[in-house]
Amino acid sequence: MARTGITYEQVATVADALVGQGEKPSIQRIREQLGTGSPNTIHRHLKAWRSTQAPAERRAARLPDELTAALAEELERQAAAARADAEAEALEAQHTADELAATGEQLEEQLEELSGQVETLESERDRVTGERDEARSALAEFRERVRELETQRDDARQQLAEARNRCQTLEEQRNEERQARIEAQREAKQTDQARIEAERALAVAETRTEAAQDQAEERSKALDAERQARREDAQAHKQALAEQRDEYRERLAALEQQAQEARQTAQEAAQGRTKAEIRTEALAARLDALESQKGQRGDDQPSLPLE
Repeated sequence: MARTGITYEQVATVADALVGQGEKPSIQRIREQLGTGSPNTIHRHLKAWRSTQAPAERRAARLPDELTAALAEELERQAAAARADAEAEALEAQHTADELAATGEQLEEQLEELSGQVETLESERDRVTGERDEARSALAEFRERVRELETQRDDARQQLAEARNRCQTLEEQRNEERQARIEAQREAKQTDQARIEAERALAVAETRTEAAQDQAEERSKALDAERQARREDAQAHKQALAEQRDEYRERLAALEQQAQEARQTAQEAAQGRTKAEIRTEALAARLDALESQKGQRGDDQPSLPLE
């Protein structure tokens, strides 16, 4: 198959110029003059050009015997020259066949190399697919862990709400005890006003009031300590949840980045494989064309008329 730009007219023009310079047109000389061109294309156009170079007509008039003998000798010389040209063209055709065969071997080597590249790309694709599946699995596990942590967070919030309710209940009890102490003090005052009538009752009431005050203060201190401990535990738990949530967010972002890179690598591998397949098909087509032309080379040999 001729390359674009190398036409019969170009080859014929260069061949005519070489003949005008007293040189024999050949594939190599024509290719040197054009600066480009496939040897097979130049050979086909050169063959067509040679078919147009008909030998000069010879007169059929009667000639003297001496001239006839000289003419026969000249014809024999021309026939020998024609045979020499035919042999030279045969050698040139063999050289062209060798070049085409070498080109075919190079194309086969390139085809094998491309096949190896395709296998490598397929292996890379399988590896990237495995990494993508692992990333998806890790992401699913991470999301499940996040759901578990959210459940734990909700439980912690519920426990915190219950603790606050208990603190509120204890505060109400403390207020009730304070109110009871106030009432006891009021009763003590009333008892003091009536100590003349009930000194013994006053002493008993004072003892009970002091005991109630001590007990109320002890319970108040215990409630304060418990509430403070609850607050510290709740704050520490909240801080731990916040740190753990930030950590898992960072891990989730890293996993999503890895998944994105794995998808991009798989896409690039698929694109590289497509390009390799296209190049392989193109090379196979060129190899088939070269083999077809090589098979037809025997029919393309020029035939010279012998008189």
